[in-house]
Amino acid sequence: MSYRTEWGIIPYANYSTSFSPNLGFVYDGETNERQVAQPTTAEQMEFGVKYEIPDTNAIISAAYFDIDQTDGVVLDGTFDDAGNQRQRQLDLTSRGFELEGSASFDNGWSFIGSYTYMQMEIKKGLPGTVGKELSSTPNHIVSLWGHYDFQDGAMEGLGLGAGVRYVGESYGDDLNSFKNDDRFFVDAALSYDFGALNPDMEGLMLQVNAKNLLDERKPVCTVGNCYWDEGRSVFGSLRYRF
Repeated sequence: MSYRTEWGIIPYANYSTSFSPNLGFVYDGETNERQVAQPTTAEQMEFGVKYEIPDTNAIISAAYFDIDQTDGVVLDGTFDDAGNQRQRQLDLTSRGFELEGSASFDNGWSFIGSYTYMQMEIKKGLPGTVGKELSSTPNHIVSLWGHYDFQDGAMEGLGLGAGVRYVGESYGDDLNSFKNDDRFFVDAALSYDFGALNPDMEGLMLQVNAKNLLDERKPVCTVGNCYWDEGRSVFGSLRYRF
């Protein structure tokens, strides 16, 4: 539900529920007995406000969210007699807020930035974990992105973009006994609109994206499992819209 005021301010509120069946088996957190997984259910409340800056193509927004999840399926870092890692069902609460701003200009420049603060607390889990934060879920995430489309000349139709992402520290286990390091990632993008070269090719677009351009890789641990950040990846697409 939202309401648009004459001053460009748009307050809104949202309430939603979800239901998701789970396949397979889990282990009870108290008896350690193997049992059929229960469905995961959740309730979400979100309140926020958006503001469209007059006489510009810019908008800023802020939102608070509160999510209660029941019987979420996670690995817990322990193993059964066959050497398989046990799955358990936890009750979790996720609370936080998000800030975002975006703007585009007639000269070809556009920008977007966002900040998220989130705390995901274990409400029901293994002994010693209740009240702790879920592992590998950072409290702070920041992203900044800029893009430029060439407007004329020999490079008309070419678009270049670059951005940086910051992922804050997180706990490496559900006992919160140690932390994963924070990290920065750099991303980039290149696009070309063939319609600028020939009107008959209007709608044909080439897009190349590079994720983690500097190949930043650090270990991330969660409930006894550690892995490396995804390395540099480059992928492209050629699409036609009509």
